[in-house]
Amino acid sequence: MITVKFVEDTCRLALVYCSLIKARARELAAGQKDQGLAANMLCVVVNDMEQLRLVIGRLPTQLAWEALEQRVGAVLEQEQLQNTLHAQLQSALAGLSHEIRTGVRTLAEQLEAGIAKHIHNLVGVRESVLPEDAILPLMKFLEVELCYMNTNLVQENFSSLLTLLWTHTLTVLVEVATAQRSCPLASRRLKIALQNLEICFYAEGCGLPPEALHTATFKDLQRDLELQAASSRELIRRYFSSRLEQQAETTTEELGAVTIKASYRASEQKLRVELLSASNLLPLDANGSSDPFVQLTLEPRHEFPELAPRETQKHKKDLHPLFDETFEFLVPAEPCQKDGACLLLTVLDHDTLGADDLEGEAFLPLRSVHGLHGTEEPGEVPQTRLPLTYPTPNARIFWNQMDLRQCPPSNTSAPAT
Repeated sequence: MITVKFVEDTCRLALVYCSLIKARARELAAGQKDQGLAANMLCVVVNDMEQLRLVIGRLPTQLAWEALEQRVGAVLEQEQLQNTLHAQLQSALAGLSHEIRTGVRTLAEQLEAGIAKHIHNLVGVRESVLPEDAILPLMKFLEVELCYMNTNLVQENFSSLLTLLWTHTLTVLVEVATAQRSCPLASRRLKIALQNLEICFYAEGCGLPPEALHTATFKDLQRDLELQAASSRELIRRYFSSRLEQQAETTTEELGAVTIKASYRASEQKLRVELLSASNLLPLDANGSSDPFVQLTLEPRHEFPELAPRETQKHKKDLHPLFDETFEFLVPAEPCQKDGACLLLTVLDHDTLGADDLEGEAFLPLRSVHGLHGTEEPGEVPQTRLPLTYPTPNARIFWNQMDLRQCPPSNTSAPAT
């Protein structure tokens, strides 16, 4: 049949033409040093293949296949028509779609080299350059290239290109962030780069949708950069804030508990802590008991640099010690009201020959201390019972980040382990 022969030849010619323009594009790109120009030529090839796919896809309508099937229905079975016209058409469309995807993939690879180069360059810019200025070459590169692609690619292929580029960009950012995890400045630049890249690829709703942007890799990278970009003091503050959250959520006393009274006298700028007792401590000595004592510090230390740690008397072989000791700290109210500011009570088992063993830690938020805000009426200070805790993995990540920098600030106490 003439129609069958025409469809067969048209599909074959489309695939042959597709191979010819791909070969020509490779030939031109091989001698092209400018990656941007090479990518632009490939964009023309992808557009040509897309036009071919659209032309082939319109053949059933243009050749009136439905009318043809009705006319030859008495002569040919439906299965024969499926094995001729429809099979040839679907085979050609599948081949063209594959070539288009390959072209888009190659197009993405042409741009990926430029993206990777600019990301690596931004962390090496001199320290005096602001993070917002350091990322400008990367953003200008993407603006120019993606604007061209958006103009010259059909939306479906442009979206596919964006998806590939976003995946690649995140991969490069993760690699660079991992290599720079001990450098806050580089991490701040990468953090700002990620924020701007998200805006760029979203393109006010014309690019990738939020669900395509906010992948698991993106969320993990965003969290890691937030941590790596923080100053050392901010990391310390977050650590103690996380321990205060843990303290508030702890209701069991598996490690024991301490009971205290805490009050603040604004007129004297004096914090008074009455350490009453500890109870249900774990036996850490071979004799089935412990020799407990408590260290008291105001944290973070950089907020209270003049205040030395205090500690109670040591009690021999006692899992329920009654301390009944009072400590006073001369401290203004302002630092006590900051996020993360707390009284840290570290309960230890005293060892004569080796290091003291940790029974547990308790944290009292200073902003909750009776009298700190100057509004509480004079009277009996309420007792506070605090379950002991150990640092959780989520809390340790802040100190682990500090360790990576290998330059912890002075007046800083590491968490108990």
